[in-house]
Amino acid sequence: MNKKFTKVQIIVIALILILPFIFPDPYYLQLFSMILMFSIYAISWNILAYSGQVSLGHAAFLGIGAYSSVLLVKNLGLPVLATIFIGPLFAALIGLGLGLLVLRLREWFLSMVTFGFSVIVQAIVVDDRMRFLTDGWNGLFAKPFVSSLFPYHQLLNYYIIAIITIVVYISSSLIFNSRLGYALRAIEENETLAKISGINATYYKVIAFTISTYLAGLSGAIYVHGITLFVSPEIFNIQNSFWPLIFTLAGGIKTTEGPILGAFLIWLAWTELSRIASYYALIGVGILLVIIIVFAPKGLYSLIFKIISNIRGKQT
Repeated sequence: MNKKFTKVQIIVIALILILPFIFPDPYYLQLFSMILMFSIYAISWNILAYSGQVSLGHAAFLGIGAYSSVLLVKNLGLPVLATIFIGPLFAALIGLGLGLLVLRLREWFLSMVTFGFSVIVQAIVVDDRMRFLTDGWNGLFAKPFVSSLFPYHQLLNYYIIAIITIVVYISSSLIFNSRLGYALRAIEENETLAKISGINATYYKVIAFTISTYLAGLSGAIYVHGITLFVSPEIFNIQNSFWPLIFTLAGGIKTTEGPILGAFLIWLAWTELSRIASYYALIGVGILLVIIIVFAPKGLYSLIFKIISNIRGKQT
């Protein structure tokens, strides 16, 4: 890992940690907690995209992680902070099984399978035979990370999510700069050539898919225990499958900082536009995304990095 990248990491981590001091209002703590959760979700999608694979059904794993965590607390009485890491294992195991079945497929074939899988999972959750466990469309209430009776509970809640986000961010950087990352990059650039070079493409893609689904499940667990305190079948909606794609494309696909940058920019825009323009907010976000793709096809992070490099070049 080079020196310049380490400086970027320090800046990202510092910004995440100091945000509550700049915006101490409970509204902003909740808003930034949501953005950090989405950052983890976008990172999970980006890891899969790093190998040239596209998922349009990541909400399935978001929801599986959420439901698993809530049910572990409700039925087994496990601590919330334990279940947010244990619950996503169910998403990862299902992701592993699905990956072994479908990851021989290419790009958009995989995206259609994952899209269909998300619909199937939602249908199972709302089925009357599963009502004893999921309570169908009524959903389930979740216990919070920190009780509202605890002083500064919203601040503590934010920092729990922030620390997890930082760990996931650093982990994704390590993955991209590891043997796994180099293998995924080779597969994305030319899978046939990668196989000739001795890279087991299916093996590495299954690993990436499993890591990706675990992190998606982790973001779902954080979502229900740290933000909404409730989970329902609506978590499987197609909109929740498109958010990580939108965040990653806006911020910079196949970059470690891109998903975080995209989540901050797009969700802040969505929140403010929803407040001002109601349902027209979707149009506004769509226009913003088109502008980013046209003027910064590699994402805003790459554009910002290029501008900073040009300024430094002129100064020297």
